[in-house]
Amino acid sequence: MKRINLSVFFTGILLALVTPALAQESSTYSRPGFYLGGGGIYAIEDFDTAPGVEADDEFGFNFRLGYRMTPQIAIELMGERVDAFDLTNAVGRNVDTWVGTANGKFFFLTDRFQPYLLAGLGVMHAHAEIRQGFKTDSDVTGFAFRFGGGLDSYITEHWLVNVEIGGVRPTGDTKEIDYFSAGGGIQYRF
Repeated sequence: MKRINLSVFFTGILLALVTPALAQESSTYSRPGFYLGGGGIYAIEDFDTAPGVEADDEFGFNFRLGYRMTPQIAIELMGERVDAFDLTNAVGRNVDTWVGTANGKFFFLTDRFQPYLLAGLGVMHAHAEIRQGFKTDSDVTGFAFRFGGGLDSYITEHWLVNVEIGGVRPTGDTKEIDYFSAGGGIQYRF
């Protein structure tokens, strides 16, 4: 009885699952080219706060510039802003964030409806406004990871709407400002 190498076995299974998606012919919806988009999000805080401190979820927006390299792969630069996560405790505090990431996207289908996964790496900048008798400001910056998935739905060959869910996990001085987001937007394919 031959012993099967597990890495060869799992590689074979992965290829069997991915090959049908890669074999799809390119449609006008999955052609190579640039795209530009923007949208709104609802950010759900996942902060590491002290006991007794609560944070409110907030709205924000994002924008992206990307390039579809192949029918299944795109790269993009994405900026995201969440305005004033409110922390409630004895010291009033608002935390504003900017996150900029370079993302890779993998599309499972290449026709009018295109589900995808994304992962990215970038930077988070957070600004905290503290009010305790007088106002003080604090700024911190750190690396951030982005992950998520979504669905692009083409209206025409140039215009699409998308929905996306994801998360941002920062490191360094911003490591306690994690959040998940759900949102949607519109994009133009050149």
